[in-house]
Formats: sequence, C-alpha cells, structure tokens
Amino acid sequence: MERVLVVRWPGRLFRAEIVSPVTDEERAAVARAAENLRSDAGYTRAISVDLLEELSPSVLFGPHGAAVCRVLEVGYGLDEEGARRLASARHPAADRAYGTAWDRWLAEQPKDAPCQGEGHARLMAVPGAGPSQSPIGHGFSVLVDAVRGSARLRGGPDADATDEHGDEVLMDPWRTALGALLDAAMALGAPHLVDGQVGTVLTSAWNAVLGSVPDPDDDAAALG
Repeated sequence: MERVLVVRWPGRLFRAEIVSPVTDEERAAVARAAENLRSDAGYTRAISVDLLEELSPSVLFGPHGAAVCRVLEVGYGLDEEGARRLASARHPAADRAYGTAWDRWLAEQPKDAPCQGEGHARLMAVPGAGPSQSPIGHGFSVLVDAVRGSARLRGGPDADATDEHGDEVLMDPWRTALGALLDAAMALGAPHLVDGQVGTVLTSAWNAVLGSVPDPDDDAAALG
C-alpha cells in the first residue's frame, strides 16, 4: 500500500490482478510500454486487469486511516469562516509539537539521520526515509491539496499568493487553518507518536472547533 500513488481524492480503491497478454500484438504492446519504466516505479502497465475486491481508501493512510479521512473531509469542505475558527484556535506550540511527532517517526525509519532535528513545521513527506513517506502515507499531501482547493473555491483572490520563488502559498487564515488540520491528521492518524502534551497541543484546534468526535457529517455542520 505504501507505493500506491494518491493523485486524486476522493476516489475508490480496488485490488487488481494483471491479465497476461494473449496475442502477439498484445505482448508487443506491453513490451513497448515497459521499455522506459523504471524498476522502482510505483506503478506498472498492463493491457487489462481483473478487479478482485474493493478496499476502503482509508487503508492508504495507515491503521488509523479512517480518522485521516475525516480530517480530509473537513479540508475539502472548509470555508473562510471555518478557516478563521481553526486558525484562531491553533495552539501556539503546535509547530513544535508537529515537529516532535515527525522526529519520533523518523527515529523509527531506517534512513532517518539526514532529517532528524531540523524542525518540521508543515512537513508533508520524507521520501526514502522508510517504506512510507510519512506517518500517514500520502495523507498530508492530500490534505494540503484539499485545503488549497477549498481556498481557491471559497476564499477569494486573497486566499493565496505567489512567493519570491514563484511557488503558490496560502495566506491567512487558510495557512494557519491548514496547519491546524495537519496537526489533527498527525494526532488522529498516528496516535502512537503524540502521547501526552504533544497530543493535547496537536488536537487543541480540532477539539475546540469540531468537538472530540470526528464524524464527517458533524464536522461539515460545525464548520458551516
């Protein structure tokens, strides 16, 4: 599951089996398609597949993926008022707590050394650190895309800007609201990393605005 590319959300997830090519034409087509495919690519090419079973997309985000999906729902439904409420409720020590959780996760990975102790506020992924690129797979990256999409849709022309490097950046309250949702995704999706005060800090905005029971329907109503 760690190698599944999450390029669009929401979506459906299936376990599939590749159907072997039968004709000479199909075999030649598969060979041509595979010529430039890297050995470490996270995908393959096929003429056709058999769908064996449908899986919950939450499995892409780890054992607590359902909780991450609830945070994603909030990100996709966020409006400016909801962003302001989350931003105002974010704990002042949240960046440090988020970085602490990242350091704890990196310490568990086989290639953690280059990133340890660097400060990880707003970090989304560390490709190559281990089998997964983050404590919740692609969850942080999907969440960033969700909030950016909400900002464009509901935040107006001042919701984002372009920095001196030409990169798109969110402006407040969207930027800080995104931080609050990244905090929640970390705390709810990787609870073993956020025990004690770290967990309290990371869930403070979520609990203040959305309550302690993160149900998607309730979340949307609370932010409306």
